Amino acid sequence: MENLNSLSPIQNERMTCYGGVAAAAALPSPPPTTLTTLPSSPCNTFVRVREVGSGGAEDPNTVVKQSVDGFKWRLLVSYDGTHFKGWQFQQTPPTIQCILEKALTRATKLERKDLHLVGASRTDGGVHAWGQVAHFITPFNYDSLDSIHAALNGLLPPDIRVREISAAVPEFHARFSAKGKIYHYKIYNDAIMDPFQRLYAYHVTHKLNAAVMREAANHFIGTHDFSAFGNSSRNDGMPNPVKTIFRFDIVNMVIKSHNNLAPKDGLLSLICPFHCH
Repeated sequence: MENLNSLSPIQNERMTCYGGVAAAAALPSPPPTTLTTLPSSPCNTFVRVREVGSGGAEDPNTVVKQSVDGFKWRLLVSYDGTHFKGWQFQQTPPTIQCILEKALTRATKLERKDLHLVGASRTDGGVHAWGQVAHFITPFNYDSLDSIHAALNGLLPPDIRVREISAAVPEFHARFSAKGKIYHYKIYNDAIMDPFQRLYAYHVTHKLNAAVMREAANHFIGTHDFSAFGNSSRNDGMPNPVKTIFRFDIVNMVIKSHNNLAPKDGLLSLICPFHCH
């Protein structure tokens, strides 16, 4: 994810997810900006409490606003989603939120229901994220975040890492403060799949025409109503189904051969950023 934090009452966020059928390798991140001033006194904030549906996943149909006194903390999380069924908490199988909450409960000595961990977006199984934003709440302050940052990464498996942890203003919400997201897909376009790319790219054997794909991608650019992709039976608080896709890049990438032979073409990168509102 790209971190566009500011000191304004509502922090701006741009989230980068790498996924689809298969996900992309991590891209270089711009230098992070961190909110270094910790809150000096508890803040009164509203959190969204979700009930767990019959399928194990949290049901966004039931949303209750509950006032909570506490300190809000912002996380920037990076993970390889190969062995996980996406972000959203489920009883089974393991998800990113589930594993992160287990680490948080051990590090903070709080119960899951007290943390109110919220992610900026759900991801599908096998999808990776370079910087997914999340937040949680504690009833106590931290004089320094170094200890809990190190503790979380020590408790998490090696395929999940908290890249940043910082104090957040009361109005900040990992999901509703998001200003944009970037989705990045990779296609490995060759007769034989490179085993080193298999977890991070989708394999297509027939030759693709990148120029034609770029022409087609232009039809996605602009402001569109995505109501058809939502679940009309659920009221999950989505303020506006109209989103703006302001870029859709089709990029030919060159892969450096693992045997030090000449580099070869064969990897297409599809990058699609959009504004949330």
